[in-house]
Amino acid sequence: MFKKIIAILVLTLCIADTQAKVFKNLTFQDSIQRYQPGKSYIFKVTSTTGEYATAIEYIAGDAKSRLILTAPHGGDLRPEFMHTRTKDFVLKADDNNYGDTESFSGISDSKTLELTEELANEIKQITGLRPHIILNHLHRSKLDANRAMSMAAQGDGNAEAAWRAFHQYISVAKKQIAKNGGGLLLDIHGNAHRPQRTEVGLLLKSKDFVAEDLEQFADESSVKAMVKSGKATMTELVRGEYALGTLLNNIGILATPSKSNPNPVDIQIFPDGRYFNGGYNTARHGSRFSGNISAIQLEFNGDVRINDKNRLGYVKSISKVIDQFMMKYFN
Repeated sequence: MFKKIIAILVLTLCIADTQAKVFKNLTFQDSIQRYQPGKSYIFKVTSTTGEYATAIEYIAGDAKSRLILTAPHGGDLRPEFMHTRTKDFVLKADDNNYGDTESFSGISDSKTLELTEELANEIKQITGLRPHIILNHLHRSKLDANRAMSMAAQGDGNAEAAWRAFHQYISVAKKQIAKNGGGLLLDIHGNAHRPQRTEVGLLLKSKDFVAEDLEQFADESSVKAMVKSGKATMTELVRGEYALGTLLNNIGILATPSKSNPNPVDIQIFPDGRYFNGGYNTARHGSRFSGNISAIQLEFNGDVRINDKNRLGYVKSISKVIDQFMMKYFN
């Protein structure tokens, strides 16, 4: 009996020590050539007693793809061995200025994981190229992968490790598409605003949309590389014929900003005055600060994503819209 107790204690200490090393020295494969297109790569969180859960998943895209899809808020796993995030957390100083670091929410964006995977599969069918996708399987009450780490993980070692994995996988995908001359990251979310609409976030502020000259905001946007390279103007990306919002409106999905709804906080159309303009991921992984990869936050309304049967029809239409956008600006 005594030997069994000693053995259990040794095993527990070994697991704890190994877990501590993982948290401290989290590393990934250095060569993106080791990632096989279509193959799933999993990062797991693990308790000191050996319990584990899938946290982050990277499904590698095809080598010539110029598109990344991310879903930071669609997970539903709530491991009991992880800290539950609270709004009372005292924010610590973060070492960056990316996007939203302070606001708290523990509510998930229902069905956005499914939407993201289905979009990737449909885009593969349409274009022959599989996008890179990065999924957070943890519920937002355990990890918010669209915040700086302090607010995202609130000091939980597993959550911090999963947060690093999420963003490292994105970096891996970005390195691949950067070799193709740049590309686009779409951060997939869900909103419950009324009336229902899909919101396109480029990091422009609500007040910016009433300005006649949108070009003055290019340097502050997440699509800076597209504008500076001459691929598009800010006006085209906000309210042009090939703006994502316009293309979505064309298939019957109310979207803003767009040609017909250029101001997402126009109280005559959207009296709730709410609009998500993009967050941490859009700022960090877009081109506002550096690089040739732009990012757009897509906030899909409930009608698009919640009903499993209806969503499949939307997926086919939205995939064609994404293909139109990519063909126009990244062909």
